[in-house]
Amino acid sequence: MSLKAIEMQIALPRMQDASKLQEQLQQRGQQQNDVAANTVAKEVEKNRISVNKHEQKEQVRLKDHQRDKNENQQGKRNRKNKESQPVKEVHPYKGNFFDFSG
Repeated sequence: MSLKAIEMQIALPRMQDASKLQEQLQQRGQQQNDVAANTVAKEVEKNRISVNKHEQKEQVRLKDHQRDKNENQQGKRNRKNKESQPVKEVHPYKGNFFDFSG
């Protein structure tokens, strides 16, 4: 199959167009892969940050719970101490001191 001069004039520009289209198709696939990789990286980062935030909230919740528990225990101790200590009643005309000097 031999090409004549007129056919060559038409075939060469079309080969250039075909090569451009082929290159664009290859670049499009690479670009899609890059976009997909960036999307996955962003999702992973987002998930990692959200897990850290959740853990921090959980730690704060545990600290609050522990603090409340400690306050409740201290309140119970204070009430027990107040109940166990005898209440000193003040007499209107008796003094508070004893004179042992004689």
